[in-house]
Amino acid sequence: MTKPLWRLLLDDPENLDCSECFAMIEYWAELLAQVGVDLLPDVERYLVRCPDCRVEHREALRRLEAALSERVE
Repeated sequence: MTKPLWRLLLDDPENLDCSECFAMIEYWAELLAQVGVDLLPDVERYLVRCPDCRVEHREALRRLEAALSERVE
């Protein structure tokens, strides 16, 4: 991935490759943890185009949840 995150946010989702999409997914997972479900419609618009990215999104959320629960313990 050669583009900065801010540039990926401006791109049309159809122009993202999987590595760029995965970077966005990590970002969304963190935002979702901070902002909550109000972010979901925007995330869904991106994820609807790529089944691999949907899987990666779920995995990113699991990793984030595990990291957050480690902090609490």
